[in-house]
Amino acid sequence: MPPQSPWSSTPQSGAGQPNPWSAAASTPYPPAGTPYPPAGSQSGPTGPQGGPPGFQGFPPATGPAQGGQPSWQYPPIPIPKPPGAGRRRKPRGTPKGLLIGLVVLAVLVVGTGVTYALRNNGDDNKATVTDTPSATPSETPSETPSETPSASPTPTPTPTVKPKPKPRQLTPYELVAKNKLYAVGAVQASRCTEPPYRPTTFAAVKAYYNRMLPCLNRTWWLAMQKAKLPFRAPHVIVYANTVKTPCGIERGTRGFYCGANEAIYMPFNVDYNNYKVNPIYTRAWMLNTFAHEYGHHVQQLTGIFGASFARQATMADPAMRLLESRKRELQASCLGSAYLGADAQFIPLKGELLASWKFAVANAGDEFSKPKVRDHGAKVNHNFWSTRGITYRDPRYCNTFQSPPQYTY
Repeated sequence: MPPQSPWSSTPQSGAGQPNPWSAAASTPYPPAGTPYPPAGSQSGPTGPQGGPPGFQGFPPATGPAQGGQPSWQYPPIPIPKPPGAGRRRKPRGTPKGLLIGLVVLAVLVVGTGVTYALRNNGDDNKATVTDTPSATPSETPSETPSETPSASPTPTPTPTVKPKPKPRQLTPYELVAKNKLYAVGAVQASRCTEPPYRPTTFAAVKAYYNRMLPCLNRTWWLAMQKAKLPFRAPHVIVYANTVKTPCGIERGTRGFYCGANEAIYMPFNVDYNNYKVNPIYTRAWMLNTFAHEYGHHVQQLTGIFGASFARQATMADPAMRLLESRKRELQASCLGSAYLGADAQFIPLKGELLASWKFAVANAGDEFSKPKVRDHGAKVNHNFWSTRGITYRDPRYCNTFQSPPQYTY
């Protein structure tokens, strides 16, 4: 069932309903094309798919090299043959020829042992010959292959993984005009009732806003989930007289949002004094002001807040800087009213409380500011965007950055 205005039975959106920007809509919306950005028009950080960035799977398990090292040995030592067979002679002592042969044989055996020792030692040092032919180990490392492999196995090369390119950074215009926020659909109700506290003491005012905070947190956390954007709850600070903040010093006359510490500041003095004059109007004002300032926090979470200020800082024309400020403020009014529309039946926002809310949004504008600065928008446009938000309850109807100029003066 499409959302309906809390004070009208006329369906305001959905299939078969008029375009909210067309003249046929129940509110006088400008005749322009659909304000909805195409789905997926904004890219953003995404979580890893199947593993950390660049993950290609684990490399195959490796183990020791298979097979032993190559066998290698010297050739066998040559042994002289015994003398050939002949007729046996009677021994006559030791003949000279035999002595010479024995000497030669001894030389050959010793020489062969020395040669073997030199080969095994692998250096130019001379071997020491003892009575028994042997090879004396050398202190110099052998050049011959040992039983331990001399070279480590070549490791398996790891494939080079090119890092994935980072998503293109969005421009300030894309962040304010084509934000993911505009695709989340109608915001969901927190199902909270109006806080039961009345602003008669400082503690009661603090309790009132601290009771409201988790309600808005719940609604906008769900919206951030749909937008796939991170959520952080804002801080709430109630102050009297003067407060020093990272955004400057405020002297107790208004509610405001400070992006530097993501805090909503609400003035005790205003609520306390107004309640003594008109209790129901003050309750409507408190609901609306807190929801508006929370709208700035939604802008902060989605990047709209910072991008809008960045755009404003680059504008040389003072009139354009004021226009950017009005777009930011009017959007916060629309987003705050979207929450009130979602929870209207639970607050409940009806009867005198609803009538007071309608009067408040129709009479809040730059016309009443002192000194008069055109940085928040005319009362007619505050009324336009607040009514739009509470009627449709959908952030895409709050895209002031793509609005025709007559709705942002």
